[in-house]
Amino acid sequence: MPTKLTSSNGDLFIGKGLPTVLINDQLRIMDQDPMIFEQLQKKDVNRLLDIAKSGHASGLDMVDILIFHQDLDEVELLPRIARMIKKEIGCPIALDSRNVDALSAALEAVSPDKALINSVSAEKEVLESILPVAKKYGAAMVGMPIGDTYGLPKTVEGRVFEANVIIEACEGYGIRKEDIVMDGICLASSAEPETFEITLQTLMAFQNDLEVSTILGIGNAGFGMPDQTVIDLAYLIGAIPWGLNSAIVNPNTEGLVKTVRAMDFLMNTDIGGKRYINYWHSLRKK
Repeated sequence: MPTKLTSSNGDLFIGKGLPTVLINDQLRIMDQDPMIFEQLQKKDVNRLLDIAKSGHASGLDMVDILIFHQDLDEVELLPRIARMIKKEIGCPIALDSRNVDALSAALEAVSPDKALINSVSAEKEVLESILPVAKKYGAAMVGMPIGDTYGLPKTVEGRVFEANVIIEACEGYGIRKEDIVMDGICLASSAEPETFEITLQTLMAFQNDLEVSTILGIGNAGFGMPDQTVIDLAYLIGAIPWGLNSAIVNPNTEGLVKTVRAMDFLMNTDIGGKRYINYWHSLRKK
């Protein structure tokens, strides 16, 4: 079963046999201009909203909000940003936080829409704090297979083990497997030369053996290399045939959306190339 998210714009599904879902990573405060940080300190979220609008206009499906910082009031800001995105854009939202109060407030702000919590690890303390919130609000979750046994696993077996810890903990709270989107873990290939192949095999195991939807944060792929976004895009395209269903991406990556649409067409998850053709027509109108 695919993972279902809801929003004013309609339902969005993440899973096997479906088009790749692209999530805007630019609403992460650590990556932004210091001026935006200063605005957020004054509770002004308009510039972040503009970034979300720009990503949506470029063809991305949803946004990931990460504003954790010791000098920012996450409990006040996270629901404010989520509420504004719901009102002005209407796309699904990923809440990149482990602050229980901030998550609760943001999930309440977008209710009755179903959001994505990014993320819950396999660590017992994290599971015990986040899973009750997810259950209460009916949220889906990104499962990050980093845990108490293997730490950050460098093998497929270790990642599958920690993923199973998350799945079993969710079952204990009555959270369905289809509400978990499991992260295959994207590390920098410049530091870990074999990491790409391990991640590909992990994605396949998650999809075929564990039967969960999958996700990657692509931004680490090209770290330390010239023209990093080229490496990031190559990593993303290479991962889709191995079972990648969704990705957190930089919308400013040249050729990102059209290349992913093309791969979805080739993989027959965009049957008849309708999304690809519609995107091509939208470009011609600009």
